[in-house]
Amino acid sequence: MNAMTEMAPTESQDPLLFTDNAANKVKELIEEEGNAELKLRVFVSGGGCSGFQYGFTFDEITNEDDTVLNKNG
Repeated sequence: MNAMTEMAPTESQDPLLFTDNAANKVKELIEEEGNAELKLRVFVSGGGCSGFQYGFTFDEITNEDDTVLNKNG
Protein backbone atom coordinates (compact mmCIF):
# COMPACT_ATOMS: atom_id res chain seq x y z
CA MET A 1 0.00 0.00 0.00
CA ASN A 2 1.34 3.43 -0.90
CA ALA A 3 0.14 6.41 1.12
CA MET A 4 0.52 9.96 -0.11
CA THR A 5 0.32 13.03 2.04
CA GLU A 6 -1.36 16.03 0.52
CA MET A 7 0.49 19.24 1.16
CA ALA A 8 -0.85 22.74 0.75
CA PRO A 9 0.82 24.66 -2.08
CA THR A 10 3.42 27.11 -0.89
CA GLU A 11 4.90 30.17 -2.50
CA SER A 12 8.65 30.49 -2.44
CA GLN A 13 11.31 32.59 -4.09
CA ASP A 14 13.79 29.72 -3.76
CA PRO A 15 14.46 27.66 -6.90
CA LEU A 16 14.30 24.48 -4.78
CA LEU A 17 12.20 23.54 -1.79
CA PHE A 18 13.70 21.30 0.87
CA THR A 19 11.67 19.83 3.68
CA ASP A 20 13.25 19.69 7.12
CA ASN A 21 13.54 15.91 6.71
CA ALA A 22 15.38 16.27 3.40
CA ALA A 23 17.77 18.87 4.83
CA ASN A 24 18.47 16.66 7.83
CA LYS A 25 19.14 13.66 5.56
CA VAL A 26 21.63 15.68 3.50
CA LYS A 27 23.35 16.78 6.70
CA GLU A 28 23.52 13.12 7.82
CA LEU A 29 25.01 12.00 4.49
CA ILE A 30 27.66 14.73 4.63
CA GLU A 31 28.56 13.72 8.19
CA GLU A 32 28.96 10.12 6.98
CA GLU A 33 31.43 11.34 4.36
CA GLY A 34 33.57 12.85 7.14
CA ASN A 35 34.15 16.16 5.35
CA ALA A 36 32.36 19.18 6.83
CA GLU A 37 33.31 21.26 3.76
CA LEU A 38 30.99 19.28 1.47
CA LYS A 39 27.88 20.87 0.05
CA LEU A 40 25.02 19.34 -1.91
CA ARG A 41 25.19 20.15 -5.61
CA VAL A 42 21.94 19.62 -7.53
CA PHE A 43 22.14 19.57 -11.32
CA VAL A 44 20.04 19.16 -14.44
CA SER A 45 21.43 17.31 -17.46
CA GLY A 46 20.36 17.93 -21.04
CA GLY A 47 17.07 16.88 -22.53
CA GLY A 48 16.66 14.39 -25.31
CA CYS A 49 13.82 11.95 -25.76
CA SER A 50 13.51 11.30 -22.04
CA GLY A 51 13.44 14.95 -21.04
CA PHE A 52 15.68 16.46 -18.41
CA GLN A 53 17.57 14.32 -15.95
CA TYR A 54 18.15 15.53 -12.42
CA GLY A 55 20.91 14.46 -10.10
CA PHE A 56 22.99 15.42 -7.12
CA THR A 57 26.49 15.05 -5.80
CA PHE A 58 28.60 16.49 -3.02
CA ASP A 59 31.20 19.17 -3.73
CA GLU A 60 33.62 21.24 -1.65
CA ILE A 61 33.67 24.11 -4.12
CA THR A 62 31.10 26.88 -4.45
CA ASN A 63 31.30 28.44 -7.91
CA GLU A 64 30.67 32.12 -8.51
CA ASP A 65 27.50 31.42 -10.50
CA ASP A 66 26.03 28.86 -8.04
CA THR A 67 22.72 29.54 -6.34
CA VAL A 68 23.24 28.87 -2.64
CA LEU A 69 20.43 27.77 -0.32
CA ASN A 70 20.90 27.10 3.37
CA LYS A 71 18.45 25.05 5.39
CA ASN A 72 19.17 23.61 8.83
CA GLY A 73 22.89 24.29 8.48
